[in-house]
Amino acid sequence: MSTQYQQFDICIIGAGMVGAACACAFAQLGLRVAVVESYLPAPFEASQSPDLRVSALNRHSINLLTDLNAYDAIEVMRYRVYDTLSVWEDELAKTTFSAHDINEKQLGIFAENRIIQLALLQSIKQHHNDSVVVFNTKAKQIDTASGTLELANCEYIQAKLIVGADGANSQVRLSAGIGQTGWDYRQRANLILIRLHEEIADETWQQFTPTGPLALLPMHDNYASLVWYASAEKSALIQAMDNDDLQKAVIKKFPARLGNFEVCDKAGFGLRRMHANQYWQNKAVLVGDAAHTINPLAGQGVNLGFKDVSALINAIKEHGLDDLSTTLAVYQKQRKLQNLLMMSTMDALYASFSNDIQGIKLLRNFALGMAQRAGPLKNMALKYAMGI
Repeated sequence: MSTQYQQFDICIIGAGMVGAACACAFAQLGLRVAVVESYLPAPFEASQSPDLRVSALNRHSINLLTDLNAYDAIEVMRYRVYDTLSVWEDELAKTTFSAHDINEKQLGIFAENRIIQLALLQSIKQHHNDSVVVFNTKAKQIDTASGTLELANCEYIQAKLIVGADGANSQVRLSAGIGQTGWDYRQRANLILIRLHEEIADETWQQFTPTGPLALLPMHDNYASLVWYASAEKSALIQAMDNDDLQKAVIKKFPARLGNFEVCDKAGFGLRRMHANQYWQNKAVLVGDAAHTINPLAGQGVNLGFKDVSALINAIKEHGLDDLSTTLAVYQKQRKLQNLLMMSTMDALYASFSNDIQGIKLLRNFALGMAQRAGPLKNMALKYAMGI
């Protein structure tokens, strides 16, 4: 008995933020789309505590989500605007980026990853229910040469293009035989959810220390997410603390500007750089973390992923799916170098500040002080980070 394949124009593996955005965008082009995802998020309820994983969305990402009919749903659920970014090692050499300086109302928003994902999935259901089919299962086997997939629920799919939006350990990347380069930063990012007793400003800040950055990301209702970079050994101690002991440790480690707060939850993840050697092979293409993972120093991870989505959509609009080699080569040319440049810039910043060498310390604080007075150059860098 011959295998019966369900036919689609595109099959997306992974329905996270980037994968779900791809599904919406492809559906808007009139394409028939399959999405394979085994872990769909729980529905939103206002009474739920905030999630620990939060993303900073810049102007480009907000515009994309608006075009995909998802941004309004984020606003209905919950998010937090921020209009100021402050960066320092020594308070005397602080650099502050303000939306006011470039005649903008905001630099971006912070939203929980699950909220962004839910908003995109809601857009699929409301606007593209006829053209997008979500398979709540895993891909058992992927053949990127023929564009065929066997799913764990014993269904079969054939598509003109397979999109790997399945994260840093991408099954699509592995199936396509695409290699990667990268390294482990030998640190972990500890995420600590707190609730402040006083009203929190629309400001995100980051202090560099020799053992890694400390950051605050404002959230709704005076919640905030703290990011504490630390070694694996120190991170294990942080994660083992109860909330009272962790509060004491945060007070000791973080700047006094934090104010009064209570610890609500914590989690952590390892830091690793990864860049795929190529973004496509045969009938498979990689987007988001499947193609690149970046040091989260400046919160650019999901913004780079959404730029991948825009570039892939534009390439398909211009060249279609019948000549995949041309379409995917155009996509790779537009995104691979840009992603590499951003990854390398973040690594340079990370390496420059993650040490206690006195001469380098003086130089980097001088550079931060000069950046504060850079005027047009500082504003140009800010606009680039915002995706303007």
